[in-house]
Amino acid sequence: MGFSEQLKKARLNMNYTQQEVADLMGITKSTYCGYETGKRQPDVAKIKQLATILNTSGDILLETGFEDITSELDIDDEARQLAQQYSLLNDSDRELIKKMIDSLAEKSK
Repeated sequence: MGFSEQLKKARLNMNYTQQEVADLMGITKSTYCGYETGKRQPDVAKIKQLATILNTSGDILLETGFEDITSELDIDDEARQLAQQYSLLNDSDRELIKKMIDSLAEKSK
């Protein structure tokens, strides 16, 4: 189950309509519907806001979809957790992390 399915499940668990969640977030219903259909991806701030409104956590909303992707990879739990955290970063922060890893890898040679 991916993010959009987890989001819908969390909304239904709270007995909210899509319009109610959209109103609470200050966005249009069509934007919110895009989140549930997978046509739009909310940024980290919106995921946190959704988690608060739906009485869950961003990790719960994101976890299953991420697990679907990483379950096929041959990585340990710590690496999977780091990859999940990395996926939440913006592009400039990802670039910074890449540079740090490259630098550390170069030192290890």
